[in-house]
Amino acid sequence: MLGFRPKLTLTQRLLALVAMAAVPALAGLVYLIIAIHQERKHEVRDLAFRSSQITSLEVERIVSGTNGILQALALASDVVGGDVTACSDYLDSLTSRLPQFRGFDVVALDGSMVCGSSDLPIRQEDVLSSSWFQDAKASGAFSVGVYGGAQPGEVGYLPLALPVLRAGHPTLILLAGIDLDWLAARLGDRISTEGGAVVIADRNGTILARQPEHDRYVGERMRDPFPSLIRLGTPGVIESRSGDGVGRIVGYQPPAANGIGLYVGTGISTKNAFDPIFASTWRSIAIAAIGVLAAAVIVWWLGNRLLRAPLLRILTTVESWRAGDETARTGIARDGSEISFLAAATDEYMDAVLADRAARRLAEDHRTLLLREMSHRIKNVLATVQAIANQTFRDGAGPDSLRAFGQRLSAMAATHDLLISSHWQSTDLRAAVEAAIGPFAGETEESRFRLNGPRVEITAKGAFSLSMALHELCTNAAKYGALSAPGGYVTIDWTLRESTDGRRFRLSWKEHGGPPSSEPTRIGFGTRLVRAVFTSEFDAHTALEFPQSGVSFDLDADADQILAKTR
Repeated sequence: MLGFRPKLTLTQRLLALVAMAAVPALAGLVYLIIAIHQERKHEVRDLAFRSSQITSLEVERIVSGTNGILQALALASDVVGGDVTACSDYLDSLTSRLPQFRGFDVVALDGSMVCGSSDLPIRQEDVLSSSWFQDAKASGAFSVGVYGGAQPGEVGYLPLALPVLRAGHPTLILLAGIDLDWLAARLGDRISTEGGAVVIADRNGTILARQPEHDRYVGERMRDPFPSLIRLGTPGVIESRSGDGVGRIVGYQPPAANGIGLYVGTGISTKNAFDPIFASTWRSIAIAAIGVLAAAVIVWWLGNRLLRAPLLRILTTVESWRAGDETARTGIARDGSEISFLAAATDEYMDAVLADRAARRLAEDHRTLLLREMSHRIKNVLATVQAIANQTFRDGAGPDSLRAFGQRLSAMAATHDLLISSHWQSTDLRAAVEAAIGPFAGETEESRFRLNGPRVEITAKGAFSLSMALHELCTNAAKYGALSAPGGYVTIDWTLRESTDGRRFRLSWKEHGGPPSSEPTRIGFGTRLVRAVFTSEFDAHTALEFPQSGVSFDLDADADQILAKTR
């Protein structure tokens, strides 16, 4: 056997040599194709899962926003005060301004409708059998219902309910109906690839919104295997064929995972996700075949040097890439040969994959940061509004209280606009003061306010506190003080000084030319706010006095706490 010599012609021997030389290239190509397919499959599954998470967060934001609106309605006297006409008019007006809602209703505990929007009629028997009514009444808490309210030829809505509590017991149930066509339109922005799909369903498996073809699927039950996913406790990814016959990789968030009682799923078309990879595979195979044929021609004089070495280099690059070295490249420039084309295509693909990973990672990090920042800001603003509402309406919710509440919110909004322009870090103190006193400055050429102080930057918390205090002082001055008299005016001065305790910031308010002032016989919310708004923070001391010459207010605070570093 060792002395066996096959009877082959020179051409046959060269072809055999070319075939042997092509083995490493073919092995490297197969290895690369498998690695690329596995990597792409992992990326698509990860993208589907992340898309379902982001869509679920968007739906949770919509539900929590509705909860906030219902809580605000529970405090509105026009809604819960007993005037049916005023209530219905108020809810109709609110519905016209909020396109995401079909309407709002106020329901008694016996299931009868007290008042509501004209676009959201309900019947007592339907209310009594509904899950949203039973859950809200039994739990005394916000409830997310199931698909309902569908009339012949119409699309239903998603009911969300909140009980109005008195002494810890429900007295009324507030109902908000989410418009499912509006919800489907919002889902359209979440379809990231051609052939993708997004579905939201209730806990019974009824489709609330779907893109694409929302009108075809809304109100229908989901088909297998998707109903079984609703009963799961954790999110995940499956590969299945949807009701429209399209195979998709689907990331899903079951009701138990998102805490809002709704199923959220996002699908990526398998065909569209892998067609470019299959095309690249066939191109790579074609390139390899061309390389083998070219090698057969030049094997006499360049065989090993031009064929085997470049292929081994490609394999080494692929191995390094698989081992985690994302900087590995073949480094072979295009020179017109098939092998160099294969190497360059490999490098370009690796560059594209790396850039895509980096861009996706950056986008996800940025989106997460924005969601956390938005959640933080919304919670802070809602807490402040709730505190102001509790104090303003503590003694009742009459027209004066509503007007005062609106003015206080306007003062907050003006400062909010200033802080937005500076990325919510700080703002110019003079600009913050001018925004707070603007509604009281008047339209005459002679200013009612005289401001004096250095240019400094005040922190976001400091700006809000200062805005609320100046608003209350202006309101008092307009009613009883210097701003109520034709020639009256107010001086606002601020200074920075060094002391044994460090840098101190001082601001003073003094009224001139108004009627004689005196200590109020009753301390209202405005006076309490002016005295207390700074004392819990900033290491501050305040003094509010009422001499006959006019009201004065002095603030002495730690400059390093209330002021920001100059930008």
